[in-house]
Amino acid sequence: MLLLVQSAWGSTLSLRVQDFFRYLDLLVFVEATIYQADETNELYAKQGLLLSQAHSETRKTLQAVLEDRGLWSQRLADELSKGEEYWQLERAICAAMLRHPRCSADSTPESARHLSINQIYVASLSKSFDYRVLNLLLYGVTGRPVDDHLMAFLAVDEHLVDIGDDLDDVMANSFNIYRGYVHLHGSRAQLALIDRIAELEAQHAALLGQLPEQTRQKFRRRHAEASEAPGSGNWIFPQPILDEASYRQQFADAGSS
Repeated sequence: MLLLVQSAWGSTLSLRVQDFFRYLDLLVFVEATIYQADETNELYAKQGLLLSQAHSETRKTLQAVLEDRGLWSQRLADELSKGEEYWQLERAICAAMLRHPRCSADSTPESARHLSINQIYVASLSKSFDYRVLNLLLYGVTGRPVDDHLMAFLAVDEHLVDIGDDLDDVMANSFNIYRGYVHLHGSRAQLALIDRIAELEAQHAALLGQLPEQTRQKFRRRHAEASEAPGSGNWIFPQPILDEASYRQQFADAGSS
């Protein structure tokens, strides 16, 4: 996560690596605090627990530390609220999936009454809130005014990164957009998510086009370098798992044999 943020800032705002390390203690603390809360939330989700005030201490801790350093702001508060919304949605969505582990091949958003497409969209968009928290912190510690155009672009960029990370996660019963699409679209989940990705990539291109030419060139250079890594730049969709209960049982049986 921190490497991605450093790379984004290095390519768009010319933040040198040595400057980034000046603030590393604070960034590591904030990211580690959020990461621990996220891991705990996944344990709650795995058990189908809802819990109304699961992470109130996380917010209090972060607010106290950031206020002490003069870095607390309404925008940071809003992003942490989105994080709390994401965690709550993850618990609710995963509890619903546990109650309905078998999906019809011809499911539609209208027929899948245990979930809504709006829940999936909001959860997926909110999931990358920690990127935005770290970005806002870097604006704060470097004394730069927040660039709303760049933040909007990075939000879509980070969302696409998260979708790429989401395409492999059923055993843990944690949220990911592809799994949600399987519950809503059945065997058409891949095609439906491809359509969604195409929409986001169009937004991504449009927002990139609104940035200064120098920033666009830096981003394209970073993207080209990242695309040289094996397996990067490709969307790989696993087969949709329509019967999660049987799928998990197969792994449990294999592990006990």
